[in-house]
Amino acid sequence: MIHAYNEQFLDIIQRKVSAMFELAVLEEHIEIDAFAQKFLSSPVCRALETADPVYALGKSANELLALILDKEPLNIETSSYASPEYWVGWVLAYAQWYFNKSYAAIIAAMPCSTILGHYFPYHEMDIMHSMDLIAQYLKPICPLKAIRQKRKLSQTQLANLSNVPLRTIKAYEQGTVDIAKAQAETLYSLAQTLHCTIEELIR
Repeated sequence: MIHAYNEQFLDIIQRKVSAMFELAVLEEHIEIDAFAQKFLSSPVCRALETADPVYALGKSANELLALILDKEPLNIETSSYASPEYWVGWVLAYAQWYFNKSYAAIIAAMPCSTILGHYFPYHEMDIMHSMDLIAQYLKPICPLKAIRQKRKLSQTQLANLSNVPLRTIKAYEQGTVDIAKAQAETLYSLAQTLHCTIEELIR
């Protein structure tokens, strides 16, 4: 697998992203997903994705946070290294390097609040367990699932409305059964219920 940048920068960037998230949430009292959006819209984000030495080596986490928030640095430089928010930053930075994807792509698939929700028990495990979890979120979403969620229907509701068995819908969404090979009657019923075309379901 090709990673985002040379591994020698990884620990440095992980520490800075972790400290930024911890300081933003615990000291600046910014909700974690709100800070993530500020981070994504800042030049700091792209610079850390490419291990730009001006940012990765030349600035502290406090200075990077100040750039993101467009304010003076906090009069605090230390971090607990143990908060759940610090762990979110640690995992996020590792995932960006490991998968060689943008922070935006990772956060779009798995918001920081969702990562935070997995603090227990994942913070006690090897980080590759967290990567396996994030990989599941990064998988392309099945069209049936995407349309169903857009219509705000649960799998059970869709099954009841379409008269398609729940286990069949689950199999389609999990990819264990190819929906493109479904009977025409099944596809028609799902499309009618979801107000979409059959082509949209099997693309």
